[in-house]
Amino acid sequence: MAAFPEPSTDALLALMAAESRADLLAALLHRTGGLRGVTLWSQEGGDRVPVAWAGEPSGEGTRTQRLGAESDHAVSAVPELEFSPLALAVLELRLLYLEARETNVFLSNQLAALAVTAKTDALTHLPNRHAFEGDLDALDATSTSFAVLFIDLDGFKAINDRFGHALGDSLLKGYAVWLLRVTGPWGRVYRMGGDEYLLLMTQFPGPPEAFTAWAYDRLQVPFVDGVSASIGIAWRHECAAISDVVRLADQRMYQAKAQRAAPERAPQGAGARPKAAADPS
Repeated sequence: MAAFPEPSTDALLALMAAESRADLLAALLHRTGGLRGVTLWSQEGGDRVPVAWAGEPSGEGTRTQRLGAESDHAVSAVPELEFSPLALAVLELRLLYLEARETNVFLSNQLAALAVTAKTDALTHLPNRHAFEGDLDALDATSTSFAVLFIDLDGFKAINDRFGHALGDSLLKGYAVWLLRVTGPWGRVYRMGGDEYLLLMTQFPGPPEAFTAWAYDRLQVPFVDGVSASIGIAWRHECAAISDVVRLADQRMYQAKAQRAAPERAPQGAGARPKAAADPS
């Protein structure tokens, strides 16, 4: 078997600059006279399998050289050549770098996916409570005016108990789609759990009175008889602390729910449904 000559400085630099396994082998092939092909092999269990090659691939019975004593990779050439220790060492070093980079990208993508999942409601794919808390903290560092709307679906439990969880889940997902549609670019929609939703509105084109009228008109459940929305609204300027805005909206939602449960009483206060305004959208 012919011996592989010591690689030149240019050849070593080309190997060290390779950005993929294919590039690594191509650099070796094109800077070695007489070679028609180079193949990289990996040991997987008891089998040796080709993972990359440049030029003519080696056959199954081709003699290979392991890149290092502890390496799972080997290299072969067409025609068969004895690679120098220096060439094998550089190949192993660059291959280790490329694999480490691939692993880092994979783990980074996995962490990013987990971060998104941790802030996303699994059923509706809306942002969840954790996402809302993060967005609220970001707003706390600004002077942006905003409104918090707590929404609770009245009558949902009866629908869920009567027709089953599949229909109940469809209702929750459908209402999420409706909220996204009517809210548009004015704010963000969250599912807080169960049949509770929350809107964080920062861009509504009108005064609080017009927004309140719009909310009570457009945020109702338009597609299921017997299910309606109790809504509580609070504005940033009403509270000294941003966390108090959330509590106030929650209190007003429960006030609205109590008023719905006592229809003989005329609605009063912040949880009452005002006369609907025209949809500004």
